[in-house]
Amino acid sequence: ASRQGSSAKRPRRSDKVDVDWAVESGDESSDDERQRKGAAGSDSEDEFAEETANEKRVRLARDLLSTMDRARSAAEGELTSDDESGGGSESDDGGPTLDSVSRKLHEKLLGTAGRLRRDLASSLSCSDITVSVCPRAHRFAITCLALSSAEDFCYTGSKDCTIVRWDTETGKRVSSFPGKRLKPGEEAEFDGHTAEVLALALTSDGRYLASGGRDRLIRIWDCRSNKLIDSFQGHRDIVSGLAFRKGSHTLYSASHDRSVRAWNIDEMAFIEALFGHQSDITAIDCHFRERAVTCSSDRSVRFWKIPEESQLVLQGGHKASLDCVKMLDEVHFLSGSQDGTLALWHTSKKKPCSIIRGAHGDSWISSVATLPNSNVVASGASDGKVRFWKADLNTRRLTAPSLGSVDVPGFCNALAFGSTGRILVAGGGQEHRLGRWQRDPNGKNRLYVFRLPEGPQAEES
Repeated sequence: ASRQGSSAKRPRRSDKVDVDWAVESGDESSDDERQRKGAAGSDSEDEFAEETANEKRVRLARDLLSTMDRARSAAEGELTSDDESGGGSESDDGGPTLDSVSRKLHEKLLGTAGRLRRDLASSLSCSDITVSVCPRAHRFAITCLALSSAEDFCYTGSKDCTIVRWDTETGKRVSSFPGKRLKPGEEAEFDGHTAEVLALALTSDGRYLASGGRDRLIRIWDCRSNKLIDSFQGHRDIVSGLAFRKGSHTLYSASHDRSVRAWNIDEMAFIEALFGHQSDITAIDCHFRERAVTCSSDRSVRFWKIPEESQLVLQGGHKASLDCVKMLDEVHFLSGSQDGTLALWHTSKKKPCSIIRGAHGDSWISSVATLPNSNVVASGASDGKVRFWKADLNTRRLTAPSLGSVDVPGFCNALAFGSTGRILVAGGGQEHRLGRWQRDPNGKNRLYVFRLPEGPQAEES
């Protein structure tokens, strides 16, 4: 019965479909065109019939680059007659030239490897630098700052326990995170720092801000909502340094408890702690790789390999406590100390490659800044000056005298270059960021934004 039912549902052979076989002249012409296109397609297929898989990938990649190059030229209004006719710019071997997309990728790769160099020292003129002084927002000295990768906003931390966000284009205050001194036992009910803020760090994507200070806490803020996300406990003394690994949400912290700690911000978790310094750690910095560099009042610089839990001890250049350190690339870094010495280091040598003593006269160096993959560095001191220096990484030498200077009245406690090298921000104050040993009544507790002239294009070293 089931077979009979199934056979009844099948279409009968005698059923026919009525088809209109009338063909118009336009349809005939379209058929001819399809035949011609099919013949042309078969010719092109025959042309690439014998190419290998690797040759096909290279051909398709070149076609893609040519298309992107023509699209960029059309957007910029620079499309030539050759481009309009459909032909892309070609090199001697028949392929397209290195367009902007591939060039940027190439520069990013070299920059990550520390092989990209921009000669900014030859074109830097302090007379061409303009300065914007932001209005006063902190009652006490600025101790630290963090500049965004896009250079559009900047955060400053102060001894008044507050954190302020600034618009670097207009110099106006955008928002602030609260902070105030509280009695013991009241800290748990307050979403902010209850002691001096001494360290700030901002992720490369500008999403998270980390802050630390004398209350021994690391606070994580959401830069989009301006709200506190979490607080990390672990350090047993002042948090003196913070640094995010570039391109990631991994945070490194340094403290006067002589430890370096690693944190995962995505999971809000502690990773590990490293020890080695014999005294207070005063600053920390890192680059793309899982490496960090610290300086301490024990007059040493240490280069940390975080996954291996190992360290290189570098010393011999400074005769007093080191207050600041910054990396130029993965193997070069700059340090400044209270004896006024500026030193350039390399991981292959245990002593400085180059030293400038008395870089700011008798004044101690309280901050340094480096522009990654360039030959320009800056130092700030208690003499109210920010000085620019040439750092030749090919010869590993710091060139004296300085390239020039700009004024930051009082103590220059924090410095940071923008990623493009067109901006330098400085945080000033009447006191040093770590103490009250001296006070300069002429100092200003303000943020200074310096506009630098544009330099030449980067070159491979």
